[in-house]
Amino acid sequence: MNRAFAHIDTWIFDLDLTLYTPEANIMSQVRDRIALFVQDYFNVEAAEAHDIRYRYWRKYGTTLGGLMAEHAVDPHSYLDFVHDVDLGLLKPRATLRARISALPGRKLILTNADLPYAERVLTARGLDDLFEDIFDIHRMQHVPKPDPASYDAFCRELTVTPSSALFVEDTAHNLVPAKALGMTTIWVKHAGEADSGEHANHIDHEIADLTDWLVGLHSLERAA
Repeated sequence: MNRAFAHIDTWIFDLDLTLYTPEANIMSQVRDRIALFVQDYFNVEAAEAHDIRYRYWRKYGTTLGGLMAEHAVDPHSYLDFVHDVDLGLLKPRATLRARISALPGRKLILTNADLPYAERVLTARGLDDLFEDIFDIHRMQHVPKPDPASYDAFCRELTVTPSSALFVEDTAHNLVPAKALGMTTIWVKHAGEADSGEHANHIDHEIADLTDWLVGLHSLERAA
């Protein structure tokens, strides 16, 4: 193992846009499903629904957070609806599975999605039965990343020692609480994204593709 990661015994991964790339066209479907839920719930036009979706996301971290706080929307029915998307473009990648499997120590998922959807994504990607646990939005008490309380709950419930944990995530600001706890942080920067800017001090390593990075780790280990 690369000496920079020799102390890591817990490998934590975000789900969406981390364990697969944007080309899978899943998150755009989810955003459209969220807007459709909002449109039906408030009986408004599509443009206004997207405005509401975005406003709640900015204020509460997720649209669900706003709908729960201001309208007592049931999170289970909401998540069932918005995650009813086509995962057809997701394909298994044997190299990714092999390289995650070969990592020494625990493998965990920390996601703002819910468990049933996460399991569908992992199965479609060929990563099912690979992770010890999936800490989802319900176990966060619907307080999403990047709220520090959810990271604290994650570490407490799963007995994670932050100083020996590594977190891989595609949203830069979600790495801030992880770094504050003492985790090693990896930002998956997709093509066309802006630089991390104000969050740069909380990012230890920047990568473009998770599979390529893990293959590189394996190559360094063999060379050593």
